[in-house]
Amino acid sequence: MRALVYVVIGGILLSGCGGDGSDSSADGSGSVSKINGTVDTISYTALQLSVNGHELDASDSDVSYNGQTFNFDFVTTGMQVEVSNQNDIAQEIVLKPIVTGAVSALSADSITVNGITFNFSASGVEVGDWVMLFARLHPDNTWSVTSLNQINPLLNAEIEGVLTGVDQNGTRTALLGTVLVDYSNATIEDDRALENGMWVEIYGLFSNGRFVAFSIDIKDPQDFNGLEFEGVVTWVSDDKTLFEVAGYLLVNINSNTVFDDGTANNLQAGAIVELDLVQSGSSLIATKVDFEDQVVAPDNLEFKVEGEARFSNGVVSINGIPFEVNTGTRFDDGLTLNNLDGSWVELKGKNINNQLVLKVIEPESRDNEISLEGPVENNTLWGYSSLDNSLATFNGQWVDIECSRNGNVLTLCRLDLN
Repeated sequence: MRALVYVVIGGILLSGCGGDGSDSSADGSGSVSKINGTVDTISYTALQLSVNGHELDASDSDVSYNGQTFNFDFVTTGMQVEVSNQNDIAQEIVLKPIVTGAVSALSADSITVNGITFNFSASGVEVGDWVMLFARLHPDNTWSVTSLNQINPLLNAEIEGVLTGVDQNGTRTALLGTVLVDYSNATIEDDRALENGMWVEIYGLFSNGRFVAFSIDIKDPQDFNGLEFEGVVTWVSDDKTLFEVAGYLLVNINSNTVFDDGTANNLQAGAIVELDLVQSGSSLIATKVDFEDQVVAPDNLEFKVEGEARFSNGVVSINGIPFEVNTGTRFDDGLTLNNLDGSWVELKGKNINNQLVLKVIEPESRDNEISLEGPVENNTLWGYSSLDNSLATFNGQWVDIECSRNGNVLTLCRLDLN
């Protein structure tokens, strides 16, 4: 899906638009819900569009991107939008691109904007043109472009994604993917300190291989309370009670969660889902999960490690293997950074290009049975080796296994078929 649309935009200073998923009343006649999803169909003559299966009347709706208003005919299929909806009447359509900026490189099957390369054939675009690009994040951390729209240059560009390599006290730089972000003079939402694992929207200018940030918005769970949200499942816990959508949003299910076109067993990386979300404490609960489609996901995405934890300088290790704790890591059942060192725990997370991203740390019983998921090499897995060479059977494979344990020595390793 591809659209190239020209629109005149005057000089504007972009500011962040943190989402607010709470219901409100527009005129006292009914509540306003918010839908975050992809435009599936659109009729410019009837002034209607469909998002997440909702057929919406947009005849009186404003279309905006960071305070700038657009005509309805700028909206195209494949755009990610957040719609304020009352009784199937769209009151406001907010555009949610992944990047906005100048094209710096093109090939037959790729486009680079703000230092981020997308696999996409962008006909009709030249290096130097400004574009607004919409995409879905897949489980392997690649983007699937759903819409590309050409615009006149803006004062500021935008990039969005998860932060790593945050240097708070020195250069005040961070990485968003492979892009170096200089936030030394940026205004940060609520004056918060940036942390590894935060999903952010960054506004500024890309120059000389770095993105110089002017303002940064941080996405938090409370932004999604009461929101209907669409995205690709990018990680699932082995017990199917916790999953990640769109690369950053951790969502819980419980006994009251309703499933449409599937069950909890269909929760797997690559599933495209529509979620009704509510906040409970610091967690998001899916009251409804609607399965829409499935994209290809790698087999070696999820990992699981059990053992005695050591914690120092923001890094937790088991058997000397380090795992970084960041703001996206969740601690369960009373575990904290203060009582983590020396505890017997289970670590769960996702493997992205051989980078092990921790999602959950929870206490585990120290007994003679152990459950592990990951890569087996030379009869070892996560620092454990098998006395009877039962691990060697899986050399070169990414497996989910159960074994008997005596210290760091395993026996009777077999596939976990549950």
